[in-house]
Amino acid sequence: MSKYSNNGNGKNGVELPTAPGWMVTYGDIMGLLLTFFVLLMSYSTIREEEFRRALGSFQEALGILPHERSVIVFEQVPNIRSIPAIPPHEIVRRIRKSIASAGLSGGINVTEEREGVRVTIESPILFDSGKAELRMEASPLLNELTAILAENPHEVVVEGHTDTVPIHTDEFPSNWELSTARAISVARYMFHNGELDAKRFTVAGYGEYHPIAPNDTEEGRQKNRRVEILLKYMDKEQGSDL
Repeated sequence: MSKYSNNGNGKNGVELPTAPGWMVTYGDIMGLLLTFFVLLMSYSTIREEEFRRALGSFQEALGILPHERSVIVFEQVPNIRSIPAIPPHEIVRRIRKSIASAGLSGGINVTEEREGVRVTIESPILFDSGKAELRMEASPLLNELTAILAENPHEVVVEGHTDTVPIHTDEFPSNWELSTARAISVARYMFHNGELDAKRFTVAGYGEYHPIAPNDTEEGRQKNRRVEILLKYMDKEQGSDL
């Protein structure tokens, strides 16, 4: 199909080619496909290398002719790693600062591990003896952890632990129930106060069966009465240098 321009004096001018009608429909379909692709990507956690590989395949598929440039150009697609994220060392710094501000320097340990950043909190900081209700003094620390989780989609594992001293109450027949209830209290505080997705949380109660110190001294038993919060790395590469 072609048209002729008119130079104003009734004489036909240069022939102007126009795109075939199917090109409009083709462009609409490609736009919808691109939108769908971006929507799927926004709901996924994708490694950069995998993302670039998929992007290349998609770009090639949209080419009109083999080995020709695609009609849709992805040169302006931002690098995934440009999306702001809190690095592990910054998470550790913020947590330690919150600990110092709350005057809770003793009984809390923050470490970087291959799985993520682990916060170990001795139970007396969080709970009264034999109880699973959080103490008000624990709020500043838990609020800081909640703020970090609100900024990054970390998966969180909350573990409850006890010493070997048995508990026999109507509410907690054994240390398993007590350790589990304490882990649930911590997890519930964070996802309720931060309006976080509860699906990100895994809760476990180990009772007295995962000690980190001997139970034959009061000091050792105090260390074993604890809650551990693991902020798992979003990408295994984050912990590759540890």
